[in-house]
Amino acid sequence: RYQYYLQVKKDVLDGRLISSFEQGIRLAGLAVQADFGDYNQFESHDFLREYVLFPMDWTQDEAVLEELTQKVAQEHRNHSGITAAEAELMYINEVERLDGFGQEIFPVKDNHGNDIHLGIFFMGIFIKNRIGRTTVIYRWNDIGNIAHNKSSIVLELINKEENVLFHTDDLENAKYISRLFASRHKFYKQNKICTE
Repeated sequence: RYQYYLQVKKDVLDGRLISSFEQGIRLAGLAVQADFGDYNQFESHDFLREYVLFPMDWTQDEAVLEELTQKVAQEHRNHSGITAAEAELMYINEVERLDGFGQEIFPVKDNHGNDIHLGIFFMGIFIKNRIGRTTVIYRWNDIGNIAHNKSSIVLELINKEENVLFHTDDLENAKYISRLFASRHKFYKQNKICTE
């Protein structure tokens, strides 16, 4: 569990998982509790200024960071008495509710040359447009096969005559994405986790 906590914490701090300011403050408060223990054992919370609390793509404005740090100190105070293991588990549970958790997204082009994002999650494969809105979901039950042809990824759909093509920058990306998608497809089919 500890290694998983460290990984999801790194994903949040590196900006791979997006959180609102409220979620980020809650997560930072839990991380401080998990990493340093109870609030009342410290004379002041000045050490928080040196500790990486927030995702790197958040503001670097000193006044805003100071205000956010004070909110984290209050959040930390609220978690007094919680063990490190409990705080880690609460952190993990909070992260699992973040939008995008469990998804892997890759930049590709559609058949018209438009930049889109092709992603995978527990229900299947999805397409997001440039502004991040999901436009299409191909559920595992609807997909017959996933392959690649040169630098293209090919989705063979069960109930459609046409295949759906996505274009990547190079052969290696197409090969990696198609193998990842095919292995997930096989896993979900074998375990009958295909959601309707």
